[in-house]
Amino acid sequence: MAMTIEKAALYEKYRLPYAERVVADLLDCIGAVQVVADIGAGTGQLARLFAQQCTCVCAVEPDPAMRQVASNALADWANVEVRDGCGEQSTLAASSVDLIVVGNAFHRFRPEACAELRRILRPSGWVALFSHTWTNRVMSDLLMAELASRTGVASRMDRTWHLTPPQALFGEGHMHTRSYSQSRNSDWTTFFGAARGGLEAPVPGDQDFRPFEELHRELFNAFAVKGALQIDYETHIMFGQPTVSGSAPVGT
Repeated sequence: MAMTIEKAALYEKYRLPYAERVVADLLDCIGAVQVVADIGAGTGQLARLFAQQCTCVCAVEPDPAMRQVASNALADWANVEVRDGCGEQSTLAASSVDLIVVGNAFHRFRPEACAELRRILRPSGWVALFSHTWTNRVMSDLLMAELASRTGVASRMDRTWHLTPPQALFGEGHMHTRSYSQSRNSDWTTFFGAARGGLEAPVPGDQDFRPFEELHRELFNAFAVKGALQIDYETHIMFGQPTVSGSAPVGT
């Protein structure tokens, strides 16, 4: 399901943010890098965090609506290039990137994307995978169960989430992990705006849109306090240097 400009704008405005200090922590650990490729960049929310500390950021995104919103959102960052591409075909040159970052998109990549990411990575380069997890499991499990029973969102996720394991990318290389606790109080507009911005979310006019809206309203009413729903979540990062046969980082 392709994004619309409206959905991409909702994604940009309401999506849960990554913990900003994760970038500084990562660079403190791996050392300064010059060229960063954000693969599956969406509207550039992760790219702009790295643009503050790195020389060049390539925001690679396959969806036209996402790229358009990203280009507008990143217009003030002269060191960010938004370009058409995907995990399986990034369009970047071989051995041209110091650090590859993927934010909440790796689960959509097909297995062949692993070879492509290793191709563009410079010798001794690094890869970092970012994701979000709600820590309120009761609320998140209820939402997923209701999405599966009342809408087609879950079945669309099954078709588009290829769930390639990170080990297919990192090989036998050591994977470091860190987590950052976060929280956001959302009113109804923010909460439902974030839900509507999802790639698999229905749009107004779809047969799934009304039940999609109704179940989110039910969840909001059940858990909100004084008109605000507290979303407790974590930003997770997994990073390392991919290896071939466990012998050395790719390219060495």
